[in-house]
Amino acid sequence: MQNITIGRYKPSEGNITKVHYDGDGEVSREVVHSYAGWVEGVREDGSSWILWLDEDASPVAFYGRREADGAVIGEPIELA
Repeated sequence: MQNITIGRYKPSEGNITKVHYDGDGEVSREVVHSYAGWVEGVREDGSSWILWLDEDASPVAFYGRREADGAVIGEPIELA
């Protein structure tokens, strides 16, 4: 693991964005949930992951892949 960051959001800042790809290569983004904090990591190959935390700092959802701008890719692994 190259880097790990842990943080908390102020209320209304913890929006998670979902990326949608259509058949023509178009990309759209959608805010699907808000969380109170996160733990994120960057792997040796430069790819990244994120673990979202609820208001009690408990793990809620894990995304194993992210876009370069931080948007999540795919469906989460629900933890709570």
